[in-house]
Amino acid sequence: MRKLWGLLISLEVGLLLLALVCIAMAAGSFGLPSDVAAALNSMPLFVWLREFSLATTWWLWLTIVLLAILAMNTLCCSADTLFHRFGRNTILAWLPPQLIHAGFLLILIAHLQSSLWGYKGSIEIPEGAGFQLPDGMAVQVAQIGAIFSPLGGGMPLGYRALLITAETAWQGGVTITPNHPWFINGYGVYIKHAEAGRPPVALLEVHREPGAAMALAGATLFTIGNLLLLYTRSREREVPLVS
Repeated sequence: MRKLWGLLISLEVGLLLLALVCIAMAAGSFGLPSDVAAALNSMPLFVWLREFSLATTWWLWLTIVLLAILAMNTLCCSADTLFHRFGRNTILAWLPPQLIHAGFLLILIAHLQSSLWGYKGSIEIPEGAGFQLPDGMAVQVAQIGAIFSPLGGGMPLGYRALLITAETAWQGGVTITPNHPWFINGYGVYIKHAEAGRPPVALLEVHREPGAAMALAGATLFTIGNLLLLYTRSREREVPLVS
């Protein structure tokens, strides 16, 4: 049991797992056909894994297994550190690594949430038409606008679309642009492209990322932990002057 626990808390094992994750992802992603890669970017991870055969998805399944083992390594390492250092050292001696570990685990959980319960969809829709969000909310695309370069060549400078729902009709709807999507009931509506015509047509994307808030929290803890760790390491390297 002692040898097993030593492996579970080993930093070397953690680094080896990270290296294997990088190797697995590189081996799979570099050999992925372009159409399969495009499908991976257009749907949640576990939907993609169900859509394609194991011969195509093996590297992601392997990555998930390696990340699960790495998460266990991180938890065990944190537990061992707290057991041996909590109450025996100053807070800066044990807190930064725990923040880094907690941030890493929250980011993993956030990606798992979005991979399982996220949503990605796109629709090409003309001005005046409507569509429904996955929760049943009806959305009308009242106006579509595209600004093109005065130099010609059809180079677009920006897009916008006016969306109207029963909840936003009283304020005249909501205007979205590439840098200002619309968020409603956990969904984000983005405009990706627009073309002038009679009527104009827009390409819209609808995303749901249930792990976004947890990913932000994890990234914040991870950053704070690293900054505190740099601070403590810099103080340890200071050599006091001897008079």
